[in-house]
Amino acid sequence: MLARSTIYDTLNQNLFDVPRLSPAHELPDTSLFRSKTLRWLWGLWARRLSSGGRYFLLATGLFFGYGTTSLEFQAFVPLAYAFVVWLFAALAMLWEKPRVTLTATHAPRIAAGEELNVEIEVAGGSRSGGGESAVIPHRLPSEIEVVPATGAPIPPLKIGQSARVTFRLKPETRGVYALHGYRVETDFPFGLVNASRVFGSEESLVVYPKFDPLDRMDLSMGRRYQPGGMAFVSSRGESVEYIGNRDYREGDAVRDIDWRATARLNRPIVREYREEYFLRAAVILDTHVPQISPEKCADFERAVSLCAACGDYMNRADYLVDILTAGPDLHHLTAGRGLASLDQMLDILARVESNSQSPWEVLWPAVAENLERITSVICIFLDWDDERRAFATQLLEEGAAVKCVVVRDGDPTLDPKDSWPSEVPILGRAEFENGVRQL
Repeated sequence: MLARSTIYDTLNQNLFDVPRLSPAHELPDTSLFRSKTLRWLWGLWARRLSSGGRYFLLATGLFFGYGTTSLEFQAFVPLAYAFVVWLFAALAMLWEKPRVTLTATHAPRIAAGEELNVEIEVAGGSRSGGGESAVIPHRLPSEIEVVPATGAPIPPLKIGQSARVTFRLKPETRGVYALHGYRVETDFPFGLVNASRVFGSEESLVVYPKFDPLDRMDLSMGRRYQPGGMAFVSSRGESVEYIGNRDYREGDAVRDIDWRATARLNRPIVREYREEYFLRAAVILDTHVPQISPEKCADFERAVSLCAACGDYMNRADYLVDILTAGPDLHHLTAGRGLASLDQMLDILARVESNSQSPWEVLWPAVAENLERITSVICIFLDWDDERRAFATQLLEEGAAVKCVVVRDGDPTLDPKDSWPSEVPILGRAEFENGVRQL
């Protein structure tokens, strides 16, 4: 099986350049399948015909070829029998559509490379047919594999009976993918064509970058005052910590008066609060990829994974963390300490794309707006050059503690040792394969 797959891949890559196709997947938008006729023929071959039906179709083609090249009347007899079998198979396909109901449940998000369990509950209807049937995803994106490839088999069901089956989806790359529903199909009774019923639905599966959780991060931190405290995002008004009561002073807000204590002591008493100070850091993701290549794309995916690991570490350490990335749209999320959750952070990182244009002019206003409340900044760069060094230097001059990390499988344009006061780790493919556990 492995050898046959290797031969297929070699021929496909060197001769045909045709993507891998399966009955569960949507046809790729390539030049080969832009014709409606070719798309219809592929749908007939891959989805409508069973494995036995494909062999019988080839035999029918041989019968047709033999009959058209022979003058003997008996040469048309096998072709006539084959046409009669196809006619009855087509009528049975219309009659034997699965009469079932289907309910699917699965998690809304998963890490790239992991397997997502999809639980399907199938209930028999007025006529559920006979023979073997299976449930399979319908028009699945090509980036997601089905395990097993043939879907989940369904046992024969009578009226009122139900069964629970499971198959797995394995997305290889991060992103947000549309799931179009599921298809129940059976080749009963002739085993040549599949009678199917489609249960359409529009759902989104968020595939976030896979990352190794960080155990330690060397980062200069300090507490800074946050105007409005936690409530500046989660609600309106001020968020302060109550520390006790004291006598009323001129200029105190009337709303702070403790009326019970005032009535008890017969003099004005107010509640005293202390403004909130938090550990707050920013993680800036470099999305500038001037020339698209497999190596550059791999570096960018590793940088996104490292950004997710930094956000996860700070979320577990109870920091306030700002995730900033621009490419091509600006994304800014403040998370931690009861604000946006880690899931929302990963949702953004699932959608972020590389950018051929320099993002620093777009990023700087968003960083500068909050820089007076941010203690430390982690810059995850894809290279170290004059432009990135100038951006990091500007952050340093504004009073923030800056930690730079270069994610690149190879030497950067400039040597950070000659142009930066502290150590700049350079993380390549080997470091990520071994697992990045500390920064």
